Amino acid sequence: MSCASWCSGWLRHACCLCICFLGWCLETGAETLHWGPFHATLGLQAGVSYTDNVKTSQTNEQGDIGISFGPVVNAGLSLPIITSGREELMTVSTSLGFSYKRYLRRGQASNFNSPIGFTLTLPLHVQEWLVNVNDSFRFTNDPLESALAVSVTTVEQYSNTASISGMRRFGRFALTLAAQRSDKWAPSMPSTEESINSFSITPSVFLQENFSVFWANSIGFVFPEDLKTRSNGINMTSTIGVAGQITPVLSGSIGVGYVHSEFDSIVTATGPQPGGKTDGVSANVGLSYAHPLRPNTAHSISLTYSPGVTATLNNSNFQTSYGGAYTIAHRLNAYLTLSPQVSWMRTISEGGLSHSEMDMMAVQIALSRSFGSHLSGTINCRHQETSGQTSYKVNIISLQLNYMF
Repeated sequence: MSCASWCSGWLRHACCLCICFLGWCLETGAETLHWGPFHATLGLQAGVSYTDNVKTSQTNEQGDIGISFGPVVNAGLSLPIITSGREELMTVSTSLGFSYKRYLRRGQASNFNSPIGFTLTLPLHVQEWLVNVNDSFRFTNDPLESALAVSVTTVEQYSNTASISGMRRFGRFALTLAAQRSDKWAPSMPSTEESINSFSITPSVFLQENFSVFWANSIGFVFPEDLKTRSNGINMTSTIGVAGQITPVLSGSIGVGYVHSEFDSIVTATGPQPGGKTDGVSANVGLSYAHPLRPNTAHSISLTYSPGVTATLNNSNFQTSYGGAYTIAHRLNAYLTLSPQVSWMRTISEGGLSHSEMDMMAVQIALSRSFGSHLSGTINCRHQETSGQTSYKVNIISLQLNYMF
C-alpha cells in the first residue's frame, strides 16, 4: 500500500470519528456534562511527532513519524458529607485520554495516553483535627519517564498512593500525623515493583500564616515483589526546613535532613548476598521566583540529594539519587508562552545485586499557543540522553492540538 493511499484511509476513519464525537459533545452543552454533583469536560486531541530513536535503542537507532488522534476526558465528582454536624465536601477527579496512534514504519498501535490520573480527596473535621483522606492513581507509558527503558516504544508503569493525615493547630504551632501506602507495578520491569508503608510526624511553627518552619520525621517499610534480586528494608528520615511564601517574590520549600536505610540479605542461588545499608545527609530545594516588575516571567528550580531511594535501577535494593531542574515560563503575549527547561539526574546503586550508575540529562523547549477559550496547541522540541545501566540518545519534535468543548 502506498503512503498516499494509507494516509487517505486513515484520515477518512479519523474524520468520521471526529464528526461523531463532535456532534455528540455539542449536543450536551457548554460544560459537556453536568449531572448534579458530577461534571465532565470532553475534548479532542490530535498530534504529530518525529522521533529519531523511536525504540530508545542503544545501537540500532530508527527514526519514525507518529500520528495520534483521540478523545480527552476531565471529570470530577463533589459529594457533601455530614460529619459531627459539619458539612464536608468529598471530591473525586480524573483525567484521561485514549489515542489511536500510528507510526509510518511500524503500523498502527492503539494505546492510552500518558499520563492518566485519578485522585480522591475527603477532608474531615474530627474534634480539633483536620483529617484528609486521599488516594491517587497514576499510569504512564512514556519510556522517556523511566531511566530503565531501552529498546522499547512504551513502558507501562502503574502507581497508587493512599494516605490519611491529621493536622491540629495550637496557635502558631501545628502538629501533623500521617500514614501512607504506596504501590508500584511495572510488568516489563518486575525488579522495580514494590510496596511501601510509611508513617510520619511533623511539628511545625507558622512564623506567618503562609510561611512555616517544620521538622519532618518518617519511617518507611519497603516490600519489593521480586525477592530474588531485592530484599525487604526500612528507611528512616528526619528533615528540618522551611515552606511557604519565603519572600514576597520567592515561594517553595528548602529542607536538610538525615537518612538511615537498612535492607535484609538477598537469598540467591549461590547463597545470601548483603542487602546493604546507608547513613547520610539529604537535601531538597523547590523554589519559584516571580518578580513583580516582570510578571510575565516565572522561574522554577528544584535540587535534590536523596540517599536511600528505591525502584530507580534494576536489581538494586536502594540508590542514592541527586540532580536538579530549571524551568522558565515566559509569556510573550496574552496567547503565547515560551517554556525552556533543562534537567539532570544521577543515580548510583548502593546495595543489592547491581552496582551500576545512571545519568539522565534532558533539554527541551515548548511554545504554547491559545486560540480562544477552546483550542490550544503546543510545539515541543526535546533532547534526552542516558548513560550507564542503559544508554541512548533521542530527539523528539512534536505538535499537539487540544480542543475542549
